[in-house]
Amino acid sequence: MKSIKHILVVMDPMTDQQVALLRAVNIAKKTSATIELFLVAYHRQLVSHWNFDKEQTAASQKEYLATKIRWLETYLIGVVEQDLTVKLDACWHKDVAAAVLKKIESCDTDLVVKSTHQHTSINKVLFNPSDWRLLQHCQVPLLLAKKELARESTDLPYSTIMAAVDPVKNNDKPQGLDRAVLDATIGLVALFEASVHVCHCYQALGLELWQSMSSVGMDQSVADSNFEDYQQGIQKHHQKLFNALIDDYDFNEASTHLIDGSVEYELSKLVDKYQVDLLVMGMGDTINFVGNTVEKILDNVHCDILSVRVES
Repeated sequence: MKSIKHILVVMDPMTDQQVALLRAVNIAKKTSATIELFLVAYHRQLVSHWNFDKEQTAASQKEYLATKIRWLETYLIGVVEQDLTVKLDACWHKDVAAAVLKKIESCDTDLVVKSTHQHTSINKVLFNPSDWRLLQHCQVPLLLAKKELARESTDLPYSTIMAAVDPVKNNDKPQGLDRAVLDATIGLVALFEASVHVCHCYQALGLELWQSMSSVGMDQSVADSNFEDYQQGIQKHHQKLFNALIDDYDFNEASTHLIDGSVEYELSKLVDKYQVDLLVMGMGDTINFVGNTVEKILDNVHCDILSVRVES
């Protein structure tokens, strides 16, 4: 994660409480970054109004955007008072994710900050919310702010930051992704004088599945061992990979966590146990997003999430 010089804040037109802006201000105060408030506006009645011709429709949309710019201007004073540089922009688009991605292409953005909230399962499947599409396609670090933190009024909104890594190599995973996650985490820990945790969650076979595999000889190493030996072998394998990843970093033993269990379940438990404010995770281009770990845990963890990428 490179130095942060330009932060794009995706404003939420449905509320006056702009959690994403609060996060951006705190980060910008530490990095002297420029903040740009970006609003995606759309009103269906200004597209299909029966009494408007093409020119009238365009004029109405332009005026509608002007009202949204005036709304954005109401947030200027609070940002300028922090001795920060701030820009404003609004665009007409019915698809928030598409508009944000297009905006990123046209400006040198180092970080996108957007507020998020709980989504129902049916919305996940049918409507593909903007948060998940941005997680899938956003080529710069994406910070999803989930709620107002108790320390929001201070300069240190993040007191505990956790990096979630997966050192197991596979063809879908970009090289260097875990190190990018760790580097981003360390940078933010220094920025906010936060404590740090690093976790790797893996899921070994359960007893029933292990017995079925060994009974049909799918894996000779499994068939020639008992279940306890298998569990110990898997644990040692992941511990070796985990140690190799973090050996170059100065993490103390109490802050590193190797957990056997479902990632989306165990991560949420760790976040609650250590009162984590920010969870840093990696996202790759070639991962099938439906069912992806980030998507599975997004609604389960009670903290902000930073998604980090590497160039493929």
